[in-house]
Amino acid sequence: MPIHKLATGPITLSPVTAIESAEGNFGPQMVFKGNADDLVFISEMSGAKGLARLNLTPETAIGKTITLEQIKKDGKTFTNLHLGANAGGGSTTAAAAPAYAAAPKQSLGELATVYGECVAHAMATLGARCEEAGIPIDAAAIQSAAATLFIKATR
Repeated sequence: MPIHKLATGPITLSPVTAIESAEGNFGPQMVFKGNADDLVFISEMSGAKGLARLNLTPETAIGKTITLEQIKKDGKTFTNLHLGANAGGGSTTAAAAPAYAAAPKQSLGELATVYGECVAHAMATLGARCEEAGIPIDAAAIQSAAATLFIKATR
């Protein structure tokens, strides 16, 4: 059972075969399992938030292709989950970082408007999704969701 480290780069599980809870060295963990019994451990909170953002539960994520990656920003480390296209009988792979075209230059006012829209969208959807999943919502969760939307909107 190879255990993959997100610090070495994104990991794609295609498909996810199981998601289980475990007590790890750093507290409660979610264990994402892929083909060939590949394992990826992430914090339970990061896993729950990431799955909720994808509108998935540990049960409904089975059979889906999910990419897990670590992002470092402002001295903090975040775990992001992305839903991928299901590949027939795929395998666990370390995915290359996605290539993005340079975004056109925007003024500070334009960026502030886009960020405001992202915050409004995050607040409109995050509260309901967190309540459905039983995840407590706080200012950090709203900021994280808005930042994720802002990054996607400006790429």
